[in-house]
Amino acid sequence: MPFFQENFIRRLRNLRENINILLYDSKNVVTRMLNLLSILAALAGIAGLILAYGFENTPRLSLWIKHIFRGIILFYYLKFFIGYLYSFSPRKYFKEYQVNAILLAILLCVFLYKSFLAQPPDPLTGKSEYGMLSSIVEQVAFLVLLVVEIGRASALLPATRLSPQKLFVLSFLLLILAGAALLMLPQMSAEGTKVSFIDALFTSTSASCVTGLSTVDIAATFSLRGQIIIMLLVQFGGLGILTFATFFLILAKRNIGISNQALIKDSLDARNFKESIFLLKDIFIATLVIETIGAVLIFFNWSNSTPFLDVYQKAYYSVFHSIAAFNNAGFSLFEGNLFNYFCRNAYMLQIIIAVLAILGGIGFPVLKDIFSDSRKRFLPSVKRRWSLNTRIVVFTSCFLIVLGTVLFMVFEWNHSLQEHSLGGKIVVSFFQSASSRTSGFNSVDFGQVLNPTLLLLIILMFIGASPASTGGGIKTTTFFILFVSAINTVRGKQRVNIEHSQIPDSTIFRATTILLFSMLFVTIGTIVLTFTDSSHDLIELVFEEISAFTTTGLSTGITSVLSDGGKITLIVSMFMGRIGLLTFGFALTRRMKPEPAYKYPEAHVILG
Repeated sequence: MPFFQENFIRRLRNLRENINILLYDSKNVVTRMLNLLSILAALAGIAGLILAYGFENTPRLSLWIKHIFRGIILFYYLKFFIGYLYSFSPRKYFKEYQVNAILLAILLCVFLYKSFLAQPPDPLTGKSEYGMLSSIVEQVAFLVLLVVEIGRASALLPATRLSPQKLFVLSFLLLILAGAALLMLPQMSAEGTKVSFIDALFTSTSASCVTGLSTVDIAATFSLRGQIIIMLLVQFGGLGILTFATFFLILAKRNIGISNQALIKDSLDARNFKESIFLLKDIFIATLVIETIGAVLIFFNWSNSTPFLDVYQKAYYSVFHSIAAFNNAGFSLFEGNLFNYFCRNAYMLQIIIAVLAILGGIGFPVLKDIFSDSRKRFLPSVKRRWSLNTRIVVFTSCFLIVLGTVLFMVFEWNHSLQEHSLGGKIVVSFFQSASSRTSGFNSVDFGQVLNPTLLLLIILMFIGASPASTGGGIKTTTFFILFVSAINTVRGKQRVNIEHSQIPDSTIFRATTILLFSMLFVTIGTIVLTFTDSSHDLIELVFEEISAFTTTGLSTGITSVLSDGGKITLIVSMFMGRIGLLTFGFALTRRMKPEPAYKYPEAHVILG
């Protein structure tokens, strides 16, 4: 028996070698042709999805779209099989294309289920018990397959010579324009409504830049499909479109260019690209876990008076608000945000959303440092110590949250907080203190708060969240470094030392530049708003401009009544605030020359 088995295996190997020899000469041509057809098939699939969900489908159009999807899936099955035939190592091929194999297996299982196991629809409702779930699984698998195949076939495209900063700016610009185009499709608007280009562009910019400002009522203006587009824009914008692109390139087993490696490394504040890849995987896992836990907690803490149609709408609202909170985008599906009769007194709900916003705004490197430290508690031999950056971020964030909570409660005790109990006053003040630096949700009417409160919120918004997070502002580390530097200057010290570590002069120069440019940009934006919307109070325009630039999303209620010029001003402010003024400046400049080794003599300049 072993003889026949060995003989059979030997014959299979010989057959495989003969096939490889026969196909060797045509391998490169066939591979390039398959990659080219893969790009065309993916583009056709995306166009089919836009037709299917963006326009009203007639029975004939639906049938054509169905045939297109089946043809694309069949092509990818053939591509996988042909690639297997042309591979010299089947085991290596399966390992490299395991994501494609899993997705194709899922699509095959759904097809077999629908063909042989699916139950007929209910005669009363017209719906099948598992029909909707299988369709969702099929469409998600199909969409992921398209994205992975585009990433795989991208090796055919010529390498870009754009700098990492230009690529970062263009990625957000393309995301915004694509989002605006999708939001203008007929089926994205609620029945009886039509979204103008400027409102679609504003909403797309606000979602992509994780701001939360809106010129329209999201729930009343956009259909379920439009709201899902906004939710996806928030997710892509929060983590960064290049982060997603890198993730799918990793899934597709494609190489990543050196310039893009540098961009990903810098954006994640990693020491090298290998560390950034591990951090990237941790980011996706942490995001999925935190948003899932947040959605579950929100689901069970809605007020009983919240007018949900059914449990599915309740679950959808929970997921939407969890994603918006963690990504620091203050979008809500309720009129008036969370300032309504069923949310403004739901204190546990506000605590959950505030915690999600804090986790999203504290920065992924800090989260990794904190949770890595918690895992080491079971290893007594490992020295537990947060990095200096983590300690600065945690200390500054806690200080600002506590200070904001106390001052907000003092200012609004007998005003917007008057209806709440003592515990309610503390929770609402904490919620608004955390939200003003990150997410932009509101459980009070900011059109009615006192001017001292608005000034407090302006300062908190301007400071913002932490680096490598989903929030905006000049960042907590910038504020801390400048504050310590100012204290040291007053004390006559020449160097900035923090916990036996010296802060480089380049870091202080960078922090000063960020502060100066941010103040200059906000001032220019406010001046423009005073021309385009002079009917509003100055403090309202300042509040709106800083909210847009810091991607916070709070508003005194004037966003929807701004002129087109005012809306465009806020669009530019949100975009510049999200990508960063320094990044935009680096994108405009050519390659910087290294500094010369020599130094000029020092000169004395009188200051103050």
